Amino acid sequence: MDELTGTKQLIFDTFVEMTSRLGYENVSTREIAEKVGIKAASIYNHFENKAKILEFAYDYFAKHQYDNRLPVDVMKKMIETASPQEFIPMFFYTYENEDQKKYVRLILITKIIYMRLFQDPMANAMFAETNTNNAEYVINVLKHGIDVGRVDPEFDLATFADVLIGSMEVMGIRAFANINYEVGELAQSQRILALQARLLSTAMK
Repeated sequence: MDELTGTKQLIFDTFVEMTSRLGYENVSTREIAEKVGIKAASIYNHFENKAKILEFAYDYFAKHQYDNRLPVDVMKKMIETASPQEFIPMFFYTYENEDQKKYVRLILITKIIYMRLFQDPMANAMFAETNTNNAEYVINVLKHGIDVGRVDPEFDLATFADVLIGSMEVMGIRAFANINYEVGELAQSQRILALQARLLSTAMK
């Protein structure tokens, strides 16, 4: 996908902001152009139509959503010695980034995906793919814990991963509701992290 620069970036960021707030159907290219300060026809120099801007948003999300997730090899090393309380929060990666625009973009695109889950097959597919990817990541790390004798081999990895990913979805909702949110700063988030740590502690040696 093309990188974002200049007018294209302004158009895209305006689309994402307006769509995440008003809904895709309630935003027109004319309104985007007005907010950017260009003629409506100028949008088509960068995007074929509004649907293509949405498609670009999905592509952007797919490319960058895991930028802040720790590599699986790092997580495998951590599970060898870390306590559940230290380890579990590492699964809850955030979109925080030195590039504040990128950080906000990812949160708002997440919101758009959630908003369009039941009407847009592409959003639904991305949501499902993300959950599958996250579950596989968790299971991969925990299997290493079994291999090195840190995790009980009878521990139900798939069920734990499902519960953990469900918790991540709650955290995601909190994140895109407030772009300044950080994992663990809310009482509810702390309770979720503590619960996951207690569940894992029953299986760790």
